[in-house]
Parts: sequence; C-alpha cells; structure tokens
Amino acid sequence: MIKKLEGTLETIDYEEQSLFIMHHNTTTENYPKHWHSAAEIIMPIAGCYDVIIGETVYHLEEYDIIVIPTGDMHEIHAPKAGGERIILQFDLTLLKSVKGLGGASFIFFKPWLITPGIESTAELHGVLKPLLLEALGEYKEKQEYYEASVTAKIVNAAVFMARKQKEEFPGVFSDQLMKRKVHIVNFNRCIEYINQHYRDDLPLEYVAKIAGFSKFHFTRWFKQFAGVSFYEYLTQVRVRVAESMLANSEVPITEIALESGFQSIATFNRVFKFTNKITPTEYRKQLAAHSEQ
Repeated sequence: MIKKLEGTLETIDYEEQSLFIMHHNTTTENYPKHWHSAAEIIMPIAGCYDVIIGETVYHLEEYDIIVIPTGDMHEIHAPKAGGERIILQFDLTLLKSVKGLGGASFIFFKPWLITPGIESTAELHGVLKPLLLEALGEYKEKQEYYEASVTAKIVNAAVFMARKQKEEFPGVFSDQLMKRKVHIVNFNRCIEYINQHYRDDLPLEYVAKIAGFSKFHFTRWFKQFAGVSFYEYLTQVRVRVAESMLANSEVPITEIALESGFQSIATFNRVFKFTNKITPTEYRKQLAAHSEQ
C-alpha cells in the first residue's frame, strides 16, 4: 500500500486499494526534499524540470523520463513559466504479484535517466513514452477496468526496463542490490515509525533498535539513506506538519507547536524560523494574503 508522505506541497488522492498513483501535474511550485517507499517515474510533457536525487541533478527536457529509486531522498524544481508532467508512483509489490517479474525490482534501486538523446536509452524511451501517455489517458478517463489497464502498462514498462538493464549491466544488480533492498525495508520501517510518532519524544536509541542497529551504526546508516541526520529528519517532519496545520486550519499556534511534536512554543518558533526564514505567525499571514489575491 502506498502511503502519502506527510507535508508534501501538493495533495494527491490515494485510492485505498490501489498499488499505483498517477497524476497529471501542472503546478509551478517546487517539491522540497522528500522520499517514499514507492518507485517513481516522471516524464515532463511541457517545460523542463530539474530533479535532484541525492546530490546529482538531472535536467529533464520535454518527454525525458527519470526513474527515482525507492527510499532515495529527492527534490523537484518546476519551471517558473509553467509546465506539465506525468507522475507515476507504484508499490513494488505490484511487480511481485506477477509471476516471473518479482526479480525485476532491481531496476528501481538506482536513478535512471531515459531519453532519446542518449543512444543507450533511445530505443527504450520509444517504448516507455507511449506507455506513459496511454496510462495517463486511461487514468484521467477512468473507464471501466482502467486500473487493470494502467497496471498492465506498468508491468509492460517494467519488463522492457528490466531487459534493458540486464543487457546494459549484466551481473551488476545481484548481491549489491539485494543487500540494499534489505536496508530499504529497515529504513522504511524507521521512517514509518517516525511519521506516526513525531508528536512523541523519540530518542535516537529507541528508533535504532527498531532498525536493529547500535546507536553509532544507526546514526551513520540513517544519514546515508536519508541524506540528513535522524534529528534533522524528525525536525523536517514536524515542521512540515506545522506548515500544513498553519495553511489548512485556524488552530492557535501554541497548539500547533504541541501537535507537531515541539516541546515548547519557543523551540517551535526558533526552529520554524530557521527553516522558513519567517515566524509561524508571518507564515500564516503570507498564506492568507496570497489566497486573497
């Protein structure tokens, strides 16, 4: 089951029983650093986007395709003049449910830019581009059995991608990626626990036990996967929750501080201002002024 990451800039409706999400995105806002356990494929259909995965920047021209690995921190910069893109996210259990395809999950454990401008991916791009456009059409029209149709296109895409990866990089993805897969499962367990218990006092030592690490190894391991320290990530979650409450409710700021996991209003104000360069009160006022325009 794909779960929404708390505090993302845009709300997407998740169908409870669906193993995939498809969205025709036209927002000009950037997506800050975030992660999810779902695999993600993005294809701009108007305008150019920059996708940053880890510390690597991928510049996407129209109809370029980027594969974002499960569990990797990434951010997306949209064109200021406006643009359109297809976003497809899906749980890897979708592939495992198809006989003979479970092993293809390896293609979603590393970033992959697929573009007609690169000789090694041009042929694959010619296959994936129409599949993504057809899948979007099915998803938008929502005719009977559209979910089965989109699922079939995801499966077809995965087959072509897996064959291409095996052809280009024979033997590279076995032990290394299976080990990474185990780490991602543990990492996802930690992140889910943090996202559910961000209101509580969360000692690093306790979450380290959930992952099966000592405090020392957990500190290094978490930063390797998240790109930030444990406490930095926890603070990011709490700030995103506070931002959402400030934008979508009239709850007093003192109550928002406590509901988002901060132990005092002073700490909340200090951390929020450090993150957003303005106080929570100023943040709420800016949003109100913007909505009135």
